[in-house]
Amino acid sequence: MTSEHKPIMLWPYCSLSRKGAAILLIVLGFAGLSLSMAFYLLGAWPVIGFFGVEFGLLFLFFHLHHRSTEKRYERITKAKPMLRIERSDAKGRVSTEEMPLAWLHVRLETEDMKTWPDTDKHLIERHRLYLSGHGKTVEIGDFLPYQEKPELAKAITSLIDEPAPEPVNPPEHHP
Repeated sequence: MTSEHKPIMLWPYCSLSRKGAAILLIVLGFAGLSLSMAFYLLGAWPVIGFFGVEFGLLFLFFHLHHRSTEKRYERITKAKPMLRIERSDAKGRVSTEEMPLAWLHVRLETEDMKTWPDTDKHLIERHRLYLSGHGKTVEIGDFLPYQEKPELAKAITSLIDEPAPEPVNPPEHHP
């Protein structure tokens, strides 16, 4: 019998909600249309067409970005004797990997800044989070910001080390 634990859910960070994106596009559309009309009245009528193309591309890119981030996730679940990692990509395709808990360990690596180009030295250190065990290594949360990865490593470690809940036996019924 497997005992399920509360899963760890990960989603890509998206700083602008769909509602926020809609408001931004409405404001930009109104401002751009107002400026285009001003240029039209001055005799530069092709500006309206160029604005339409630019605004259409902006709308398309916002739509594609939100569509891809809303389908992408990672779910990490402990089901003794395995740790299950379920992933959904930007197209909604789900894949599952399982790793045995007995051999599993969490590794948080910081990239060596000495190997970075001089133009990138100002960047904050980058972290990669790996689960390793039984000859298999899996990167976790590659879409997360670097600040969240140390805390995620602690959460996964505690999930792995957490003891299984005791099975609850129903009380015996005596007539």
